[in-house]
Amino acid sequence: MKPIDIQTNANELYLDCNATTPVLPEIIEAVSHTMESVFGNPSSSHITGLKARYILDTTRQLARKTVGLTSGRLIFTSGATEGIQTAVVSAIYAAMQAEPGNRKTLLLYGATEHKAVPQALEHWNKLLGLNAQLVAIPVNRQGVLDTQFIAQHAKDAAMICTMAVNNETGVVQDLEQLEKVIRQHNPNVPWMVDCVQALGKKALNLDATTIDYAPFSGHKLYGPKGIGFMAVRDAAPYTPLIIGGGQESGQRSGTENLPGIAALNALFELMQDESNNRFQNDDTLQSYRNQLVDALSTAFPSIVFNHDLDISVPTTLNFSVEGVASRDIMDVFDACQIRVSSGSACSSKVTKSFVLDAMGLEEWRSGSAIRLSFGPATRQEEINEACVRIQQAADALRNSCLIVADTNNDNDAQLDGVVQLKYDDHCCYLIIDREAREIAVVDPHPALAGRIENIVSCQHYRVKAVVCSAADSVMSQSIELLLPILIPSQSIDEYDVFGWPKTATGLCDVAPVECEDSVIGCISIGERRLFRVGTRNPVYVLSESATLKALVHSDFLFTGAEASPQTYESFMSENTLICPGRDPEHHLVYTPCELSGDCRVDDGVNIPIGDTDEFWHRKDLVIVDVRERQEHVLTDLPCCAEVINVPLTEVAQFIHSNPHLRERDIICLCRSGNRSQVVANVLKRHGFNSRHLLGGLALLGAPAA
Repeated sequence: MKPIDIQTNANELYLDCNATTPVLPEIIEAVSHTMESVFGNPSSSHITGLKARYILDTTRQLARKTVGLTSGRLIFTSGATEGIQTAVVSAIYAAMQAEPGNRKTLLLYGATEHKAVPQALEHWNKLLGLNAQLVAIPVNRQGVLDTQFIAQHAKDAAMICTMAVNNETGVVQDLEQLEKVIRQHNPNVPWMVDCVQALGKKALNLDATTIDYAPFSGHKLYGPKGIGFMAVRDAAPYTPLIIGGGQESGQRSGTENLPGIAALNALFELMQDESNNRFQNDDTLQSYRNQLVDALSTAFPSIVFNHDLDISVPTTLNFSVEGVASRDIMDVFDACQIRVSSGSACSSKVTKSFVLDAMGLEEWRSGSAIRLSFGPATRQEEINEACVRIQQAADALRNSCLIVADTNNDNDAQLDGVVQLKYDDHCCYLIIDREAREIAVVDPHPALAGRIENIVSCQHYRVKAVVCSAADSVMSQSIELLLPILIPSQSIDEYDVFGWPKTATGLCDVAPVECEDSVIGCISIGERRLFRVGTRNPVYVLSESATLKALVHSDFLFTGAEASPQTYESFMSENTLICPGRDPEHHLVYTPCELSGDCRVDDGVNIPIGDTDEFWHRKDLVIVDVRERQEHVLTDLPCCAEVINVPLTEVAQFIHSNPHLRERDIICLCRSGNRSQVVANVLKRHGFNSRHLLGGLALLGAPAA
């Protein structure tokens, strides 16, 4: 698939403008024209070069007018990250010029700064040898910097870094107050203000401040990626980050990105043209936010907003819904064609927002945060449609018991058997008997307590047990948290340290073939039995249906995180599925032969993008849609094949219940291709003929979710 083959969904609502923005038609036209007709090098002295130089010079003038900078440097960069690096290098190099005994010892930065700032400080501090101490300036619960802390430490600072508007919460810092405190206690300290999220949202007049460095980025305000600029005060120390060529008057070498600079030219013209109606005024943007706040509050009654709206730009909303993970909300919003982001960092290993953590907000708010952001060019009809789809997304979550309500369509009522829930690499298992309305919980994690409680409440299950495989602090906390909620009629004293009922010991009505002599006790869950094996770090064995049987085989083995394979290999048959307590590699479920190392599996499961004709037209295929149920119900897949919804949570039970599908060709799919690759690999290891669509529905030439 070529880049030109990838298309935006026609009905997409893009509400992630703090991450990046679409490029406006006027800006696209300026870029295209410059690439086609004004392609000269601005450093060339011939007429073609002079035309290019004119774009460069006039854009610089427009930029100065836009940010209120009549004197000082204004340098075009590749974006804000380069501007931040340049500022940090300049300040640290200047600090190095002092005698070693007289050097400043601190590098101060706001605790809620974009990660580009502390990481740049750490890198260049070490590389240049200043060896100052990096110190985060605390913020209060509103995200406002602690000026008293700055007053106490500014005198020892080699550099102070703050931001105008926070990228996650939209919180606006009082730059006038910060300047007063900083200059009162250290008149000459280099001060950088990240102005990326302020451009186009807050009026700027840099001449009226003593800000030394102000980096900006074009793609945050309807320009293309790879272009930005930075303002540098006359009195500020300056050291070029990129040298060799003399461009930008020797201040930033490398041939200028003229199409990008032309994009900024068009952007600045739009910003300064009061007669154009491209950008909405502040009152209109405030009304948009109020409308979205009302829609979100109606759709999610337990919503909390993670910032003070009175001190935030109107284009950013950061919220959490109690008991619902940000991943679940993002996925269902995506299925409704609403693009938002989580409040956490880009790394898949990061499950919380460091910004909300720094503000001292509760852990569940940090782990459930969603950022919804729009731009000054957003239109009323987009906001209206967003409000309709927000309600659709909430309905889908409610129908899947992720939000508890008085009425539910009960998509999660289809859950039956073993369900795997994960928090980071910790695995928790629900054993559900749908017909008997009974459930047992194995190895819960405190972070999953709300999800488990929602499922139990929504489906009115009777909880038979909440057990764990280790008596560590996390497990103990889970047991103490969940037992009184899920089984309120019984005292916690009626259970041992693993949550196992003290009455569920001794003889059982049936015995497991594989481990009859090792069983300590059992609990019935409908017609199945959950057997406990071992006293220290126990494992749990789930049997097949015990109807009219004296001996039963073990279908599933829950090993926990501590037990070694040698301790439980005698409890398994060749068909037993092994459910791990930890799963950092996303294996989901194991077979006995995998533990012994006897399995040899071809891992070639990718179907290249563009090679998808069979997906739409082959009736003999089985399409396994591995998205969550609330995503699946929102999207019809226009294909002839049999479609089965198997979220990651239900893969283990799917493998157990569908051995006949090993004879069929299976294609797994999801939104991005990440989850489907995991499931395709798992199914392949368990003997299924499975592949997956590389890139998922996002890159497939069909309506996507």
